[in-house]
Amino acid sequence: MLIFFVIFGLIFLVSGGVGLFYINTANHVASGTALFVLGNLGFGTFALIGVLILIFIGLFNAEFD
Repeated sequence: MLIFFVIFGLIFLVSGGVGLFYINTANHVASGTALFVLGNLGFGTFALIGVLILIFIGLFNAEFD
């Protein structure tokens, strides 16, 4: 179960990070548009969930007692 959640958290973190990188560096999305704002909110949420999963797994892991 630990490995499952670590992989799940890493998938969220990487997909959120790649999405944020694409939204904020690509010339396809103009800043200030609805797509820019929603892209940042959506991919930022993915990255935050990934970070939180990894933090909680690291702090509250019961497998290595």
